Amino acid sequence: MKRSRRAFLGAGLWAVLISRRPVAASAQALSAAPLDAVSLATLEAVADTIVPRDRDPGALDAAVPARILARLAIDPAALSLYRSGLELLDRVARQESAPSFRALDAAGRERILSSLLNGSHGAQPLAEQFFLRARRDVLAFYWGSVIGQGVVDYRPPLAGYPEYADPPPRARSPQR
Repeated sequence: MKRSRRAFLGAGLWAVLISRRPVAASAQALSAAPLDAVSLATLEAVADTIVPRDRDPGALDAAVPARILARLAIDPAALSLYRSGLELLDRVARQESAPSFRALDAAGRERILSSLLNGSHGAQPLAEQFFLRARRDVLAFYWGSVIGQGVVDYRPPLAGYPEYADPPPRARSPQR
């Protein structure tokens, strides 16, 4: 069956129109972000403190805050924990005469994050729970990213794990 040029172009037009719909939906989803701008900036500072950029790419290079936001959008309990924890970080920074957590230098941010574990703040269970969750999320999303895997030169297998199908030869036992 031979198709006409008009039918081909019409099908192409429909494909373009359909493919543009998710773009509008994703833009709408981004406008309803789970965190406000201040909390988002604090989250970026937390991620940058846990995995900073040095000679290797850091958490911001691996888009870790965006991955955390995507997770928070579907996990109300985690969202509540992050909101409270990020607010606590800014409050502790203001107690140390800084305008916000993100305004501190790297050493100051590390000191505040470490202090969440030692109980020097009134909201000890919240502080510890937030720190452990944020550290776990940042590290998991960083090492699970292509950038994090590239840092350690890890190349995931393309199809299964061939070493299980073809085990290495038996190792020699140590001489006694």
